[in-house]
Amino acid sequence: FWLKSRTDHQFKISDRTLWLIMERLSDAEGLLETDDTEVGSDSRERNPGRIGILSRAGVTALMLAAMLCLTQQRSSGGDAVDSAPDADFVDFFDLTGMATEKCYRNKSYYVELSGQHEMPGTSRTRQSNAFGCQQQCFRTPGCEHFSFWRDGGCLLTSYSAYPSLYHESGGKHASGVISGPRECKEMSNGPTEVLANTFDIPEFVAQEAAGCDSLHDEYELAWRAQGETFFEDWQFINESKTRGAEWYLNKTEAFYQGTVVASKKGAIIRVGEQVHPFKRRSIMLHTAQAWRPDPGFIVVMKYKHVPFGPGIWPAFWLLNTDVKWPNGGELDILEYANYDTAKVTFHTDKNCSMNVKKLMECTKQMQDVNPTMVASCYTNYSGNQLGCLPPQVRKDGEWFSRNPGAVALVWDASGITSFHIPESEIPQDLESDAPRPNTWKDSWRMAFMPFDQASCQDIAKPQEIVLNIALCGDWAGNTFYQCEQCRDTGYKPNYCIPGHVTEPATDCCTLYMSNPSAEKPLKEHAYFDISYMKVFTPKGAKLPKYSSGTYRNGGVEVDESSQEMSSRMVEDNLLGANSSILAFEIDGLDGP
Repeated sequence: FWLKSRTDHQFKISDRTLWLIMERLSDAEGLLETDDTEVGSDSRERNPGRIGILSRAGVTALMLAAMLCLTQQRSSGGDAVDSAPDADFVDFFDLTGMATEKCYRNKSYYVELSGQHEMPGTSRTRQSNAFGCQQQCFRTPGCEHFSFWRDGGCLLTSYSAYPSLYHESGGKHASGVISGPRECKEMSNGPTEVLANTFDIPEFVAQEAAGCDSLHDEYELAWRAQGETFFEDWQFINESKTRGAEWYLNKTEAFYQGTVVASKKGAIIRVGEQVHPFKRRSIMLHTAQAWRPDPGFIVVMKYKHVPFGPGIWPAFWLLNTDVKWPNGGELDILEYANYDTAKVTFHTDKNCSMNVKKLMECTKQMQDVNPTMVASCYTNYSGNQLGCLPPQVRKDGEWFSRNPGAVALVWDASGITSFHIPESEIPQDLESDAPRPNTWKDSWRMAFMPFDQASCQDIAKPQEIVLNIALCGDWAGNTFYQCEQCRDTGYKPNYCIPGHVTEPATDCCTLYMSNPSAEKPLKEHAYFDISYMKVFTPKGAKLPKYSSGTYRNGGVEVDESSQEMSSRMVEDNLLGANSSILAFEIDGLDGP
């Protein structure tokens, strides 16, 4: 009668739910197939078989009722779905115990970056249930998410659309929505490949390359993250050490909450909704594999968009986690906070310095160079020793997003070179996975960091790639008030305390990040859109696939202290306008 009343009121139950009901009833019927002699000595023993017969008849009737509902629903096609006046919509969308519980998401819908609720080339259709809407998405090229509304409306969106929470009002008469991906997939916990350990490998020994080039002319593809399998070789790290407002998710939750998406068109990594007081969902990724810098490698991120905005602290960087930081080396490729410009910096515990003479000569070939420089790579934040910072082209996150292309980093025993290649100028050698960086244009070069042969010994061990979006905390929080766009949010004294990161309830950045006014700019700007991430090694080099420290240790760094917090501390404060103690300018580096 319950099932029948649902269909009488046209209150649709999904086909999948009805099949689940019939499956459970079939299991119950099987349990009744017992020998009457095993019933026991209770009243049922005096009427052997009667209870079993009646129970089986009841179960059969229920199964027929469920099949009747299924038949009626399918015959009704895609008509409007209107609930009974007294129907409880929350029950209809209860996913507990269903196969879609970690796939479909209740009270959530997707919005395109344009603000539209459907992707270009599609329009609203009517479906009888969420599964039918999902199937429509699966059959539609370019669709990655569906949103199924209470009235039967089905809207399809692309991979770059962002999830938005639906807030009900109106009680039982309120509308509602379920959303989900184009298909539900089993989620692996992470990489399982057996990789070589990094013990007993030769020490890093600096060499000098000819001119302003790197040591190797030709490279070949060694590793790739791209398309629907983009996240397969990454570890999702939960721990944050930067005292920020980020709440890093594991892989299952990241896909379920829509903070990561992997599609043929690209991979999305974004900031999500608030999950705890003063915490928002976000992502930190580490590769399972690591690469030795001294034989040489190139890492390339081709992107369409990078995160930016008040309180945003994204980073694309390299790190060794086999030993305590910074003993194994760290290289920041693309890192900035708020609207500050990105800086390429290298950190080590050795007394290594850049080859300043060569640096000055080669940097003259670059354009729009910020001449600020720190020559020593030795890093000890407590002693205001910040690592080496070469004169370089410095742009903020909004500039990088307006100028999509490829960020490429070449690292070998001679030094480090960073490039930004505009999307329209990506060379054929890179497109064909056979890069020749010594032939690339000087106008693409962002930073050049040649090592001094005499002092740069044992400065770095195998490096894993890290990609994350931090929020507020030691950098973005401490510099929030220095940023004009951040002050324009209205979060400033006397309403809050700038840089009060140890007390999030009064910190200006954290309060902004926790306010509904931050939702729209975060959804529209705080995300990576990555076409691919690739690593290339010198052509013909036969090198083992090394395990990263975090992979070998189950997602945990060697040093469990706050070493990363120190390593990610406020470089902007110390290398900004008031940093005359350590940073100095070199004449003649203002341009070509």
